Amino acid sequence: MKEKVEEIMTRKVITVKENDSLRDVATVFKANKIAGAPVLNDQEEVVGVVSEADILKVLGNLHWYTQIFMALDILQIHDEKSHDVQQDIDKASAMKVKDAMSKNPKTIPPDASIDDAAQIMHATGFNRLPVVDGDGKLVGIVARADIIASLYEP
Repeated sequence: MKEKVEEIMTRKVITVKENDSLRDVATVFKANKIAGAPVLNDQEEVVGVVSEADILKVLGNLHWYTQIFMALDILQIHDEKSHDVQQDIDKASAMKVKDAMSKNPKTIPPDASIDDAAQIMHATGFNRLPVVDGDGKLVGIVARADIIASLYEP
């Protein structure tokens, strides 16, 4: 049975930069079929984590964000209200990651136990933890799904 984070973490981590737009992040998420990523600054330090939930929070803060407007947009029923909606979407999409991300994320070293990672995730509500070495450099990421999968591996 695997015991250490380094045994289950993903080593080729898809990251985003803190000054990327939310539109860019959404494109990265879709292209890579991921739901979140560590956020790096220009010095390659982990300064946050951004997820689909963070992007949805930004959209959720806009007064119009309802399933009805989503449906209207999908059905391409355009009126004055849908034009305002599109302007809001464009504005939210141009926002920077640093304005939507979870800042100062919990990180974990690669030699930490899987149990420690699970406890941190449970306590914080985060679904993923950046894995950093002794110098604070990103070396991997461990997700809740990795922990669950490790329970069922021989």
